Amino acid sequence: MTVTPLARTLDQELVALTRGASLACPVCAEFVLHVRGAHGLAIACPECRSILAEGHEVPELELPAVASAG
Repeated sequence: MTVTPLARTLDQELVALTRGASLACPVCAEFVLHVRGAHGLAIACPECRSILAEGHEVPELELPAVASAG
């Protein structure tokens, strides 16, 4: 039996996020939030604050604060 490495491109990661097949942020690997804003649905990471949204304008989103351990 051979082991096949699983490596996805950024395009494949983003498609998986938009389909809901992945919940991991492509920047920091934390869980993402699906947030409905004024400009529609956006996918945002509360840890690194990256946002995946449709269109050219970055929507204003209110993300919850991440609690730090310790």
